[in-house]
Amino acid sequence: MMNNTVRKYFIKYTLEFIVIVLGISFSFLVQNIREETELDSNRQLIFKSLLGELESNESYITSRKKAFVREMYYVSKFLKDSLSKNKIKEYPENLSPLNPFLSAGTFNPSTSIYNSLINDGSFNLIKSSTLKSLIDEVYTINYKAIVHLVQLELEVANEADRFFAINYSKTYSKNFWFNKSDEKLTNSVFEIMENNYRFRALMVQKISYMEVKIVSMSKYIEKRNSLIKLLKNHIKDENQIN
Repeated sequence: MMNNTVRKYFIKYTLEFIVIVLGISFSFLVQNIREETELDSNRQLIFKSLLGELESNESYITSRKKAFVREMYYVSKFLKDSLSKNKIKEYPENLSPLNPFLSAGTFNPSTSIYNSLINDGSFNLIKSSTLKSLIDEVYTINYKAIVHLVQLELEVANEADRFFAINYSKTYSKNFWFNKSDEKLTNSVFEIMENNYRFRALMVQKISYMEVKIVSMSKYIEKRNSLIKLLKNHIKDENQIN
């Protein structure tokens, strides 16, 4: 009789234990599914935010590349002694034709989404190592390469600007950068540039940075386009799963 009682309670408590364990396991399973669903949702948001930032920079990137090519074209023509007065007049009306020589075009596409992901740790939610690597290339390696070259070019441009300020102070004081309407002044400035070997040497140095900058820009655009395509694929895949 005792054995039957023990067996009865053993079976009862064993079943209760199994039910409790299964209940806890099921709760953990549901919680894990809920957390994974939330992570998937967050990843989708990350992909869409990055894609939106990249696509919003499209017109800026296009205009920057166009400006970089134009600036190098003018310096190249100058060094080849083929920069005519008519070509100078063709320079965009709202800009100074001295920009290619005494300045350097900036490069600062929006990176706020990427910076935010890095700062708050959300970047680690991205599973794909290929995607993470490509994001890093676009937002750090390729981007910083262009910024660095712009800075090097700007240093040469500033030196060329100081060259005019120190050696041709009278001409410089006439605000010759933006006094485009004074054709006589503009022509005299370019004559000084053409006949001064110190200035020409600076332009040889400047164009070397410009050439590498344009190559880096092309690589940046290539990687950026690949990243946009990959992000779209990930968004599509996630939508199909969900």
